[in-house]
Amino acid sequence: MWEKKEPKYGDQIRVSRGFYSHHGIYASKNSVIHFAPPGQTDVLDPSTARIIETSLEEFLKGGVLEVRTYTEEELKRKRKPKEIIDCALSHLGEGGYDLISNNCEHFSNLCVFGTKESNQVESVLSFFFGGRRA
Repeated sequence: MWEKKEPKYGDQIRVSRGFYSHHGIYASKNSVIHFAPPGQTDVLDPSTARIIETSLEEFLKGGVLEVRTYTEEELKRKRKPKEIIDCALSHLGEGGYDLISNNCEHFSNLCVFGTKESNQVESVLSFFFGGRRA
């Protein structure tokens, strides 16, 4: 579940980009860690996309911030804020972006839970393949 509220250190955040949501890890107003293209471009070239650290303003690009809230089950698996940030920082500069298996949502879930997951990808695959991956 996602809410429009002020984020805290280590929160998983997202912003709508129209057809999809862009995810990241909030470290401060001047620091969000996320998968993105280098520089100020909005064009995502998978061969150049990297885990980068930007300001919240650059992450949002004028969009509306949402903060993830967790179920009781998710809270049992969720890392502590410092562990989330440490994980995110340890991946700075990494590439390997892949829409299906290594996107911004996979990265943020890896930092928070220790596993790569993407509800967006699973929803699309479920729609097209009836919940069965090829």
